[in-house]
Amino acid sequence: MGAETTAAARCEVKQRMTVRRLFTIIFAISLFAMPITEALDNDMWWHLRTGEAILRDGIPRQDIFSFTVPHHQWITHEWLSEVVMWGVYQVAGFPGLILAFAAMIAFAFWLVYLRCVGRPYLAAFLVVLAGMAAAVVWGVRPQMFNVFFLSLYIHIIEGFKAQRAALLAAGEPPTAASNAFPRRFLLLPLLSVLWVNFHSGYLLGVVLLGTYMVGEALQLYAGQRDERGVDWWGVRQLAIATGLTFLASLLNPNGYELWIYPFLTLGSDVMQTRIVEWWSPNFHDIYIWPFALLGAVGVASLALSRKRPSWTDLLLFMGTGAAGLISVRHIPIFAVTASPIIARHLLSALAGSRVYPLLSGEQPEEPPNPRMMPINLLLIGLMGLFVMVHFTSVLQKMPESLAKRYPVAAVDFLEQEGLAEKRIYNSYNWGGYLIWRGVPVFVDGRADVYGDAFLTLYFKGFGGETDWYKPLDDYDADYVLMEPSRGLVTFLSLSEEWREIYRDKVAVIFERVK
Repeated sequence: MGAETTAAARCEVKQRMTVRRLFTIIFAISLFAMPITEALDNDMWWHLRTGEAILRDGIPRQDIFSFTVPHHQWITHEWLSEVVMWGVYQVAGFPGLILAFAAMIAFAFWLVYLRCVGRPYLAAFLVVLAGMAAAVVWGVRPQMFNVFFLSLYIHIIEGFKAQRAALLAAGEPPTAASNAFPRRFLLLPLLSVLWVNFHSGYLLGVVLLGTYMVGEALQLYAGQRDERGVDWWGVRQLAIATGLTFLASLLNPNGYELWIYPFLTLGSDVMQTRIVEWWSPNFHDIYIWPFALLGAVGVASLALSRKRPSWTDLLLFMGTGAAGLISVRHIPIFAVTASPIIARHLLSALAGSRVYPLLSGEQPEEPPNPRMMPINLLLIGLMGLFVMVHFTSVLQKMPESLAKRYPVAAVDFLEQEGLAEKRIYNSYNWGGYLIWRGVPVFVDGRADVYGDAFLTLYFKGFGGETDWYKPLDDYDADYVLMEPSRGLVTFLSLSEEWREIYRDKVAVIFERVK
């Protein structure tokens, strides 16, 4: 009986292994491989230590890692992300973190793929391009939960729209059942409770719902309901879901303060001007080119589409596109949101062309050739092997990359010389790593904790600007740990109050002369 069952299963696999299915399997494996990168994010280190501290002492309300601002309020808006990250690290170390975040990112973009028309070929091309655009901020960091939850929201909302549009297209009279609050929308407030505790980016979900609501209302007000659009009942349900989702976000340890927090972050002059990922994308940078290409394909598809773009499509595309142009940090929002829109209009623009039947999925497939089954399985196996080799390579390179990016040897020296507990003036980029090593820091990546006034003072010294010595003197720094290329190093070298005690290719240490 077991042998017969196995034989039947093999026969079924052979019958199902069409070219499209083989392509989809290879695409899915590739999608998982793309986000497998070294766990070296500047802020990952303090996120991990925060997760450890939360499980040990509870959620902190004030800074616990610096000697400079221990009295400052700390809104730990990512507390659940940090607990999860520390839990994964405790169980599986950095390899587990890398795989967990790669799987989460891959699943998010798989949901995007499922909402794209033209599967598998056109959709796969766009999703890979979108992934390459978003990769500029990929890593083991809580921000990736924003990508995950945003893709879930879009998947649920688009599913509701498709269901309602199909009902309207069928011309069926509304019933009590069809006009009940959509069950799928009940998930959104629940997801909002999770999202707001994982990251303050939860407001993206509220804005997304509001944009769908406004776009669909404008479409109906213009008297041109899109074939994929909803009616006024659908607009009301979107409005209800928006309100419930917003209210559900109150269920977090910081309460209503998280309604205000995102705006304080966006309004910080220092964060916008000093932190690289908040800058506008530099299109001279090759890593930004996929974003530029995705945007160009999107504009062309909307311009050439045989279907007039709906208000919802325009608002979502232009809104998230503008966000990506304002800040590199927002590029993944555009990649996730715009891809299904681009797919629809690109396919419409290609209607009537020779490639349309293939890209639309309408071209009939030839029956699978049983003789090709071994080759197909070999290809899948090779892809799996490639992922394993790639993952192994990432793990092998990580110690070397860590030593090149962070002051590993310099901190070893500090510990040996008994300086690690003294007052440090450190590089902003290294604050998280120093926290990981147990060094009380002058500053780290939690810009919101330090505030604009403190950071403005800090960066005077960091860049060797006028009054560069003021932050060092105001906080009585005992030593400076900095990259050799920083402007401050030149001033310290010329000062009689400081002497160099350590230098390598990564870091230099100056000690105050007593």
